[in-house]
Amino acid sequence: MKRILFFIAAAFMVSCKNSNNLSLTSQDNLTSVENAQSYSVAEGDDWIWTGNQATNMIEIYDPVVADWNLTTALKWSWKPTLVKGYSQYAIDHWGLPTDFKVRKVDAWGGNHLVASCSSGLITIASYPSGVKKWAYNLGYNPHSVELLPNGNIAVAATDRDSVYLYASSTGTDNLAHAAVKLNKAHAVVYDPLENILWATGNDFVIAMQVGGTDAAPTLTELPARRGYLNTTSSKNPFGHDLGRDLADDNVLWVSTNGGVYNFNKTTKIFTDGPGDTTGINKTMVKSISRQQSGLFVLTRPDSEKTTVLPDPVTSPVWCTRYVDIYSSSGVFQYYRTKSGAKFYRAKIFRTPY
Repeated sequence: MKRILFFIAAAFMVSCKNSNNLSLTSQDNLTSVENAQSYSVAEGDDWIWTGNQATNMIEIYDPVVADWNLTTALKWSWKPTLVKGYSQYAIDHWGLPTDFKVRKVDAWGGNHLVASCSSGLITIASYPSGVKKWAYNLGYNPHSVELLPNGNIAVAATDRDSVYLYASSTGTDNLAHAAVKLNKAHAVVYDPLENILWATGNDFVIAMQVGGTDAAPTLTELPARRGYLNTTSSKNPFGHDLGRDLADDNVLWVSTNGGVYNFNKTTKIFTDGPGDTTGINKTMVKSISRQQSGLFVLTRPDSEKTTVLPDPVTSPVWCTRYVDIYSSSGVFQYYRTKSGAKFYRAKIFRTPY
């Protein structure tokens, strides 16, 4: 969530002094938490939300706080509970959170969250109270969700090889929906400029036109907008995530098994992320987003890193203890970590699309 950060002069002086002592080109070169946490943070950048699969909670942290074990670092946390209006059945199907967004729905009077988890539950709730608005145990390992301005929920259902758009705006648990096939769908984001849903899966980045009505939505893939992930650096790409570029509406950042790419929506050209393999263009990046300042925020499994950092996650193999921050040119800046955490995705937290 966009907010202004104020720094006292002494803190600023310490931050500058520490950052001047660093010469970092890659996270794999780091040898201490102290060095990793001393790099300066861009003023005005957004908080970072995480899906912590150790606690099964969505947790939002302030990147300005170097130690995420401090109570001042954690700004908000949530999971479905009975007190929040969820049934025991829904709670039993919440686990291993995969995605989270907060969007403004005018018809509902303000901000609402949307969340998914590998255990099957997809849900909408008021934000920040977290009270249930809509919930459904989809099953089939949903990896990503999006909330449209009218209150309908879009889902990348990985093990159903589909993107769904549910008419959640019209009923507490309305299951009417539209669908588009996408092999191993992993991420979905909404583009309000064109009323399009973008998604990625094993082989493509696709665009889907949203149509119909609130109660009977339609989704139609636009074949002319399809981007093919079969690049020279990744013959079997397996797309993982999509992230907007806040400075360019024509760009999506795409992470895959083979690397991280800048995808041009108009030309459909994929360009390697900055810094090559010592920068953000790394294999197996699970989430990618970019701050207003240009800093990149990403997560990559600890099991994939060439240098073992303190207290790495060993199980599950798709998680990390670290949220990594890179400059706009792909130079590693710092990481944030929390004891015992198992982060799958971690991305900038903001309400606007």
